[in-house]
Amino acid sequence: MATISATPDQPEAPLFSDGLGDRVVTADGATGELLQVLHLRPMLTSVPSFEFALRERAARLANFRHASYARVRRVDRTMTASAPLAIVSDHVEGVRLSELLRVGEEHRLQLDTNAALYLIRQLVPAVALLHENARDAAHGLIAPERIVVTPQGRLVLVEHVLGAAIEQLHYGRDRLWQEFRIAMPATAGLPRFDHRADVAGIGIVALALLLGRPLAHDEYPYQVTALLNQAPARLGGATQPLSPGLRGWISRALQLEVRRAFASASEAATALEEVLAAEPQYVAAPVALEMFLSRYGTALLEPSAASTRAPAADVLPPAVLEAQILVEPLPAPVVAVPEPLLTPMAPPKLEELIDLSALDIPDQTPDAAPSAAVNLAPESDELLPASVEAEARDDAQPLFNPDAPFTVPMPLPQAAKAAPRFRSRTAAAMAAALIVIAGGALAAAVYLGGESATPALGTLNVTSNPSGVPVYVDGVDRGVTPARITLAPGSHILELRRGVPRVIPFTLSAGAEVSQYLEFAEAPLLGHLAVQSEPAGARVFVDGIERGVAPLTLDDLTPGEHDVMLQTEQAVSRHRVTVAAGGTASLVVPIAGAASGPVSGWVAIKAPFRIEIHEQGRLLGTNDAERLMLSAGRHELEFVNASLAYKVTRVVQVPPGRTASIELELPRGVVSLNASPWAEVWINGERVGDTPIGNLSVPIGAHELVFRHPQFGEKRHAISVTLGAPVRVSVDMKQE
Repeated sequence: MATISATPDQPEAPLFSDGLGDRVVTADGATGELLQVLHLRPMLTSVPSFEFALRERAARLANFRHASYARVRRVDRTMTASAPLAIVSDHVEGVRLSELLRVGEEHRLQLDTNAALYLIRQLVPAVALLHENARDAAHGLIAPERIVVTPQGRLVLVEHVLGAAIEQLHYGRDRLWQEFRIAMPATAGLPRFDHRADVAGIGIVALALLLGRPLAHDEYPYQVTALLNQAPARLGGATQPLSPGLRGWISRALQLEVRRAFASASEAATALEEVLAAEPQYVAAPVALEMFLSRYGTALLEPSAASTRAPAADVLPPAVLEAQILVEPLPAPVVAVPEPLLTPMAPPKLEELIDLSALDIPDQTPDAAPSAAVNLAPESDELLPASVEAEARDDAQPLFNPDAPFTVPMPLPQAAKAAPRFRSRTAAAMAAALIVIAGGALAAAVYLGGESATPALGTLNVTSNPSGVPVYVDGVDRGVTPARITLAPGSHILELRRGVPRVIPFTLSAGAEVSQYLEFAEAPLLGHLAVQSEPAGARVFVDGIERGVAPLTLDDLTPGEHDVMLQTEQAVSRHRVTVAAGGTASLVVPIAGAASGPVSGWVAIKAPFRIEIHEQGRLLGTNDAERLMLSAGRHELEFVNASLAYKVTRVVQVPPGRTASIELELPRGVVSLNASPWAEVWINGERVGDTPIGNLSVPIGAHELVFRHPQFGEKRHAISVTLGAPVRVSVDMKQE
């Protein structure tokens, strides 16, 4: 197992920190690629099942690759007691959305609603794609803190393997929000990290974007409805009420009304497109986001921004900041209309894109004459009118468009070059801000109708057998095969979605033409199996054939059951695994030192509600997973749902290498119902009679009541029936 070494004498400054831990950037010693390492807090890893769940989810999603997700490479044990476990991922250049919103709030930068919708429109289908590829897995931690916005305005989800592990902490809804900023739908028991939880996370991100700021500690969940009602629509610098359609979509994503809430990200994506199609005032505009990023970068360069923050050890003093951003007066440039060019124009210098005279920078050269500067960015926060946007759209390159990669060189001012180097997060943030500003200003210049030369492009030809396969390049829909696509030179990711997605990285040179041909067999799709042993190194046999050493992932298994054997010098463990077509099955096996045969089996619990499984007072897991691994032999298990006052004990014999099924009988509680003047009553779509109804026997769990009156209409109520006390519901049908 790979390890990460610590250097106490030169500690790394965290790039970003939250309740999960500290992130630092390092380089891969073999390839030189930048990696981001999340050092998890010890309080998380102290839970015994945390690491097991984390490794299982990381192994299961090892083959899931997409441009909207930062690839998780591995889970490592470190050599430091303060952070014994770390997640190693690809580093994504950009800024966390939470930080983007925080700085925007501090500097009163208004985020246009169309810019917010541009990010939301990237987020929702990205989450839906994860759900489609791992139908019983979820991100679980969707929040502005787990989203990176790149300088090109592309949205990237990070740390998507942690949901199952955080669920093992068994925190309540309020604590998950306070410690990790995780939004969860209301449930009768402990929160479930499922697809609905991801949709709730989408809702929180959407609400924060419309408010233009992160939500505070005390605002979720009890003030969310009020915040949504107050959220405005900012369009072109004007503020107006949010439309009922968009407000209703966010309400459904936030799960504010259970019966109208989105059950999946796919459902939310479809509804969002319907809202945008019906309300033409909303345009998911990349240019609006470009302008916000430009203003964000300018705000980071302002000396006043540092003074608004609380003093910290890694923040440079004002005098040093001034020395770092001091620039010499620029000669007055001559503005002329450029002649049409046949070759790409050189990128404009930073001095041409930023009005340095507008920044509040102490003048260190009072005798120098003031210089003129060209300011291509708009002087106000208002976006251009829709008519101007339509005229400029043909010339503007979308921010999240692979045809327009971010390749702006960054010249440093002369005085800044002479300043000493400082290793701090502030200095790193300033460098990143320069990149963001240059990118945003370039986009704004194009948006304002400036002429530019057409860069040299390349061509990608994609064909397949059969044809008609959806084609995506860098996450953008490019039609179906056969397709001829013009792209900017550089690295790209081609994805063909038919069954299991085919993901192909490729590099395109200027003026070159690349062809890709893929065969999609009409025969049933194959399945995948990820095998991991604890400790690693066990030999893996599938159906009697040796396939390698754990950990490994097999991609060529036919759908159905397979016999899997893990063998070491001391033990042999046999298992039967079911592989679905196009899916990935996961097998994690602890190998006992002195065992001579199968050492474990599974129990499968069938119950209509969430059940905690205990043995001798120790929590083993829940029925959220299809199966729970136990050592072979006799077990006395206790099944508990505290919110429903349910507790039952069963004795089960776990066969080695096989699954023992347990079906729990559903007990019944008591419900008494009444209405004024009277009403028909329906429970879960089944009529149970007219009020008054007393001592009605109903299975415990969640139910939906519908009271109907021919004159006064109907009223709906959600109830949770428990074994602890009868449920009594009385409604006034005349009351609005």
